[in-house]
Amino acid sequence: MTELIHLNSLHLNYLSPLLKWRVMDLESLRRECFQIPKYKNFYRVIRNLEKKKVLEGYRDPFSKKKFIYLSPLGESQLSIRENTNALSKDTLLHDIKVSEIVRALLEQNLIVNAELEHQIHDKKTFNNDFGITPDAVLYLEKHGKKIKAALELELTRKSNQRITEKARQYLDSSFYQKIIYVFSQKELMKKYQEVLLEKFGDDIIKRIHFFYHPELTFKPTNFESVVTYIDGHQMSLKDFFIPK
Repeated sequence: MTELIHLNSLHLNYLSPLLKWRVMDLESLRRECFQIPKYKNFYRVIRNLEKKKVLEGYRDPFSKKKFIYLSPLGESQLSIRENTNALSKDTLLHDIKVSEIVRALLEQNLIVNAELEHQIHDKKTFNNDFGITPDAVLYLEKHGKKIKAALELELTRKSNQRITEKARQYLDSSFYQKIIYVFSQKELMKKYQEVLLEKFGDDIIKRIHFFYHPELTFKPTNFESVVTYIDGHQMSLKDFFIPK
């Protein structure tokens, strides 16, 4: 039988940001709390919740940061949703990076708002306008226009069929004005470009944009270093959001 954990107001203050961001490093989670606690007290409570299986943790081997996310037990006791969807360990690195990228975009005022995949799934229960579900929806203003951009983080190679089918769904939808693919490898980005250009032609570059950063998975996000090349000229992801 699953043990019932009584979460008090202190626990809710510490854990509520995880309902939005899913997975966070300890310091980022502490800063997101409604009342920012002292680190020693915060860490003690987090460790206790790990022992009680409300939380699970992951230590990044490169940054040495400790990341925290809700376990299935924690999801079931904290979420207001009837059907919870706990993080999968198979996609943990991907989900960590998506969360980091989106939070950094917001912190640097490059976007107005954002929704992660699990939030989009919740909305789709009531609203089918989203259609295809990206890793995140980014809301931004560009040249005085409000834009909804789909963010796709690609760390591993998909089959050509999966690549083209997802792109087709985006191109057939009018919900997203821009689709942003971000890669950790230049060669992986080039492969996606080749597959999609061959399938759909040069017109896709008006809506689909490709960026990469070779150290994306193990260094802090610097959007001036996340780049692409257009007509032989380098363009950063920061430049994309704030055109000069």
